[in-house]
Amino acid sequence: MRQRLINKTEPQETLWQETLLQGDSISGRTAVVAQPISLQSLLLDSTITKEDWIAGVKHHSKRVTNLLLNDQIEEFNQYLSSQLGSETGESQALKAIDYRPVLQDLLQTAILIEHSTIPPYLTALYSIKDGKNTLASQIIRSVAVEEMLHMIMVCNVMNAVSIQPHVNQEQNYPVYPMKLPMNVDFYVGLEKFSTNSIATFIAIESPSNPLVKAPTYDEPVDVNTFSAKSFSLEENNFWTLENMKGFIMENVHTIGEYYDVLFFYITIFQIMAYYNEHGKLPQSFEELNTGGIFKGDPAKQIRPEQYYGSGGKLHAVEALAGVIAVFQEIKGQGEGADDSIFDVDPSQFEEGAELAHYFRFKEVFHEHFYLGGKYEPFMDENGMMPVTTPPTGKPLPVDWNEAYPMKENPKLSDYAHNKELYAQGLEFNKTYRRLLDAIQSAVEGNQKDLEKSIMYMYALKEQAVGLMNQPLDEQSNAGPTFEYTNL
Repeated sequence: MRQRLINKTEPQETLWQETLLQGDSISGRTAVVAQPISLQSLLLDSTITKEDWIAGVKHHSKRVTNLLLNDQIEEFNQYLSSQLGSETGESQALKAIDYRPVLQDLLQTAILIEHSTIPPYLTALYSIKDGKNTLASQIIRSVAVEEMLHMIMVCNVMNAVSIQPHVNQEQNYPVYPMKLPMNVDFYVGLEKFSTNSIATFIAIESPSNPLVKAPTYDEPVDVNTFSAKSFSLEENNFWTLENMKGFIMENVHTIGEYYDVLFFYITIFQIMAYYNEHGKLPQSFEELNTGGIFKGDPAKQIRPEQYYGSGGKLHAVEALAGVIAVFQEIKGQGEGADDSIFDVDPSQFEEGAELAHYFRFKEVFHEHFYLGGKYEPFMDENGMMPVTTPPTGKPLPVDWNEAYPMKENPKLSDYAHNKELYAQGLEFNKTYRRLLDAIQSAVEGNQKDLEKSIMYMYALKEQAVGLMNQPLDEQSNAGPTFEYTNL
């Protein structure tokens, strides 16, 4: 696998585990701490309560993701055999659960999450005047391109489980301002380049781990590079779309956590598929890796040689190992790899020591690079510092005034009084639709159509700048709206 991720070890209890393991203080006494139910009971026990199911999902999703997304296969095998080692009776409910509508909804939501970040990032990028804020522009552009890569890789996961992904339908368009479909308390919108928009981007990319290794540099780095029971279906079957989405909306606060839980759900459905095929539960990753839900057509996979974007590594998906690689890439680029601020282990230097998205945006916001900074005052005895630690290295010059005064969250209807401006806004939306159509065609098996997306990206910038040069009123200019339109 390409990298190890944040949370690769488990000594520090997460908030989920703290909630799960803490005792209640009653009249000065501490109640006995309840142990989480086994993974086998989570799957098969008809007597568990909804509260036990939720606590079990919290515990086992963290265990599974910590092990598999950090390449600890031997440890995962030990965990799996200890959790699923006993004999099982026949479970008609397990056989009856249909994973397809659940994964279709949850993976399509992952596409929406990735898609929702692209227009805000592009809007801030396009609003920067030509020749100004060069370094900040490079950072925002690099993140936007990688978000498009993430969206395509989630499509690969959907195709791998034989579910058609959709990126260009009206119901899959983000509508701004909006909240990401998780338990978050901030809105994402279309805004010009400003401290406010960059602060929102930092919130979007927030890591799930509160601590990170303080960066160190051995060599100069160029800052410009960058026990089971049978049960019937009518009994307590909590593996439904309603319950699984409900768990996410109550307990998931970051994009990284969303992918953790989504990966756990995929693993659960693969376990169920193995049970249905073999009449027993899997005992190792080797048994779990292939077959099962991975019945998709390999010809629909977009492979590295067919992707023309820079930054990041595209992974095809034909088994659970491919999902691991995809989620490692997405999480590593977003929040950091190997407990670091980098999107890969900097010792590997596959693509240079590039920072994860969260830390790239913090550099812009604080107008300093992490490189060469002094972080000892923020470090604990293990060399860890809070992720909120600001960069204190070389200055990163930013002129916040060198951006077009675009109206926040514009709508095409705002331009109805100006026929020419309305036509410009509509043409931008058509170009963006054509870009998504090209991606849609590619993920349906016509990979060559992905080449068209490069042409549309160049056109988008020109059209967006044309809009941002047009005064809308005394205070603000027009801007791109990224609204769905028929061609």
